[in-house]
Amino acid sequence: MADKPNTTRVSLEDVARLSGVSTATVSRVLNGSATVRESRREAVERACKELGYVINRAARTLASRKSMTIGAVVPTLAIETFSRSIDAFQKMIHQQGYTLLLANSGFDMDIELNEVNKLLEYGVDALMLVGHTHHPRLWERLEQQQIPYIQAFSIDQHRPSVGYDSILASRQLLQHLLDLQHRNFAVIFGSPPSNDRLSERLEGIRQGLQDAGLSLDPENCVDNAFTMNEARQAMFRLLDGPRPPTAVICGNDLLAFGAMRAARERYLRIPNDISITGFNDYEYAEHLEHPLTTMRVDLAEIGRLAAEYLLSSLQDGHTQPLTSVTPQLIIRGSTGSAPQK
Repeated sequence: MADKPNTTRVSLEDVARLSGVSTATVSRVLNGSATVRESRREAVERACKELGYVINRAARTLASRKSMTIGAVVPTLAIETFSRSIDAFQKMIHQQGYTLLLANSGFDMDIELNEVNKLLEYGVDALMLVGHTHHPRLWERLEQQQIPYIQAFSIDQHRPSVGYDSILASRQLLQHLLDLQHRNFAVIFGSPPSNDRLSERLEGIRQGLQDAGLSLDPENCVDNAFTMNEARQAMFRLLDGPRPPTAVICGNDLLAFGAMRAARERYLRIPNDISITGFNDYEYAEHLEHPLTTMRVDLAEIGRLAAEYLLSSLQDGHTQPLTSVTPQLIIRGSTGSAPQK
């Protein structure tokens, strides 16, 4: 008959006994204290490995009232916008001993609220959100919990945030096209109600056109394209419409890639016959057949700044509640002068 597995939990005392040090020393090693002699640290680490000791996070949380976890809820990880920021965010908090608990809302405010509630139940010490449009009850929950939080990618004058001025960024992109004498525009966006960034960019385009004495035809405004193929299909409809555009502004570089593909399938020359722009400057944008004109946003910097804010809030409370990142217009080969009729 096989021996029954030993189900007795290994204790701090067991580790201390095997390594020949006090339980206080073991505790200091496990907490990352720099005051422990290297030989003792190595002895404790060997004992932990030999015994299979696992830190009881729940007990530590009860004792310290800190879980050493930080939560983040993002709309999606399917696009580079959020994956690059989260990567930088996680690296920053990991350096300070924190673990990231990540959730995906699918651009749905109800799902986001549910995920935030779960993270709060897990006892996260701080929270990162995306944008400034959220379920009203979310603010009530954060007020109840009294934990540090920050909103990334948008500027909120009333709550902690790190991001950029979406209206200003889109107006800068539009002005580039106006300077190239374009007067007939279309937009391809995917803009659910919770995506305040795209809503503000669309508002910036409308403002800029109005200032130039122009307007955006409703037929040339697509706000339900979320994938490259949906952008491709939207572009076909725009080209078949009553006023085919000479310039198309896309909500991100992925949508721009779909629009460019459709234009090539219709044998349009980019940028001679049509100009197309993106947003975010994804890694592949400069390597396309027609390198993409776009707005460069330092996505990693947004992640780092969000992490710095939360870490500072947790450590000493001295924080700057609002930080602005400035996007940069990157002009490449997908935009050119408007075609002459």
